[in-house]
Amino acid sequence: MNLNLICKEFRINILKITLSELSNASGINLKTISAFENSRSNNCEHIIAYLNVATENQREQFYTLISKNIGGNNV
Repeated sequence: MNLNLICKEFRINILKITLSELSNASGINLKTISAFENSRSNNCEHIIAYLNVATENQREQFYTLISKNIGGNNV
């Protein structure tokens, strides 16, 4: 799973917010976030928007998702 899809799944299943809500909370244009989540943008700086709206527990879940899907067992 790529980073963009991990962020999308994180937003939907863990943060439980819409694209519009993330856009409003982060100040990033909705179309920009959508492009990132759908792999039409690779600007990894957008990850900060997801982490800024997350609780500490949700951030830990995000790091676990990254580790399992990108880092493998070595992270």
